[in-house]
Order: sequence, then C-alpha cells, then structure tokens
Amino acid sequence: MENLETTQKRGQVIEITDLVVENPSGVEVPKILEQLKKISELKIDQLTQISGAKFEKTIREMFSIIKDLEGHLREVLTLNASLREEVQDKKKAKEKLRREKEAIEQKIAALEHDFPRVQDLEKRLEITLEELEKFRTLYKQEREKQEKTEDDNRAITALLKKVREERDDAYREIVALEDKLKSLARTDA
Repeated sequence: MENLETTQKRGQVIEITDLVVENPSGVEVPKILEQLKKISELKIDQLTQISGAKFEKTIREMFSIIKDLEGHLREVLTLNASLREEVQDKKKAKEKLRREKEAIEQKIAALEHDFPRVQDLEKRLEITLEELEKFRTLYKQEREKQEKTEDDNRAITALLKKVREERDDAYREIVALEDKLKSLARTDA
C-alpha cells in the first residue's frame, strides 16, 4: 500500500519507447510490446479515480498482463539458461581447441628445432655413403691386385716347379754322366 501511495504522489508514467526486443524463440514480441504499452499508458492518478467495476476490470487486466509477461519471462529465462549452457560448452570446446593448438605448435617447434639435426645427419649419411663407395672401389681395386698377384704367384710357382724339375732332371743327368765317366775311367784304367 505504501508503494501505491508513493506512486500516486509522484504521478509517474512508465515509458517503454527505448525498449528493443528481438524474437530468438517462440516469444510473441508484438503481444509483449502491446501489453507493456498498455501498462505504460496507465497513470496511477487515473487508476485511483476509476470507478469500482472499471477499477476491478483494469486490475484483472493488469494481473492477466502480468501473468502473460511472467510466462514470457520464464520462456526468456529458460532460453537464457540454455544459451548460457551453450556458451559454456563453446568455451570448453574453445579451450580444448586452444590446448590442442598449443600442443601442435610445440610439436612443430620441436620439429623445427630438430630439423637442423636431421639435415646434419642427412649430410653425414651422404658423406658416409660417399666414403663407403670409395672404400668399395678401393676394395675392388685391391682385390683385383690381389688376384693378379695370386695369378703371378701361381705362374711363378708353376715356373719354379718347372725349373726345379729341370734342375732335378739336369742333376740326374749330371749324376748319370758322372757315373758314366767314372765307369769309363775305370774301364780305361
């Protein structure tokens, strides 16, 4: 009752000209604006001067409007709660993506850090392969030299064997000739 008296003293009028309402769901925006306009047009001074039946009708109409607005408010609050949940979910998803991005950036940084080492290893491998090819070439040359030396050794061994056989044959001939000479010298003597 004190609120009614305070309001009557001021003779206030509620203005809604600055109110902007968007329709994100099934909320009936034109109906709400119409109801708010009716409430804003009521002046408390005029309300107290209305006769009993009209006053009662006006009060009922106000309560009806308030109930409608309360229903719309509940719908808006429900929508607001679902939007808050959606925002929280989006924030969690965004945070997860941010962490994944940081992890990937760290991997990239590690790879970039290791890349010079990889290049160095590739260069060393290339040099090692070149040296290995040189050693293969040297090994092949040495093997060819060894085979030639072995062929020469076999030839020398065969020649040596032939020379020994000739020597042994010559020695036998010498011995045989000496025996003949001795036997001739005995027969002559």
